[in-house]
Amino acid sequence: MVALVGGLARADRLQDLCRALTQDPSYKVRVQAALILGKMADKRALDSLKVALRDENESVRGVAATSLGRIGDRDALSALQAAQADPSEFVRSQAKKAADMIQASAGLSDGGGVTLTVGFSGKAPGNDIVRGALLRELARISGVTMAEGNAAVGKHGHSFVVDGSVQRLSAGGGQVDCDIKAWVATNPDKAIKMLTTEGASLSASGGEVEGAKRECLKAAAEAIKEDVGKFLRTVK
Repeated sequence: MVALVGGLARADRLQDLCRALTQDPSYKVRVQAALILGKMADKRALDSLKVALRDENESVRGVAATSLGRIGDRDALSALQAAQADPSEFVRSQAKKAADMIQASAGLSDGGGVTLTVGFSGKAPGNDIVRGALLRELARISGVTMAEGNAAVGKHGHSFVVDGSVQRLSAGGGQVDCDIKAWVATNPDKAIKMLTTEGASLSASGGEVEGAKRECLKAAAEAIKEDVGKFLRTVK
């Protein structure tokens, strides 16, 4: 369940952490910021974490490398490879581990990768919003190609469909709540490999309700994307 005080709550926190990572005079604060950004696994933190690889403190540099590995974006590879020449053995080790992790998750299989198709074509209110959000979010996962229908894949590749439906979308008492049930199935034979349910809550009032419903569904869809990403990292 994702709980939001406002539509920009997560973005505001991420910006504050990025600012602390690159500007705070205390190395302890910078280390903590790098650690939390890794746990958030938001690609918008990539630039700040790459800057932190050049921090004067080796603990900050090492944790930044680890966090880049957790985010798993191939755009961080060149910076991590450069960090493997760091004077600190700790930083060199963390940078190598992070680069290896990204390379392993980006490949997902020898000569292959993953092709994803998004369903959510049912008539449940909000399905179209979720589908659009998932198309955008899933395309950001390293090693993933988005497609329509029963897309063909390479000899060593994998093809899955991400499908499901909005289970709840309600507003009342100044709050919007939503729940999404989703699953990942093989494509085209539709053998289910993963099931998940994610939800969100967003404060709203008056004329903001419709907008809050959209933001609520998008937040839940982002959580679905994280679940799908974890599943894909298990694919060999």
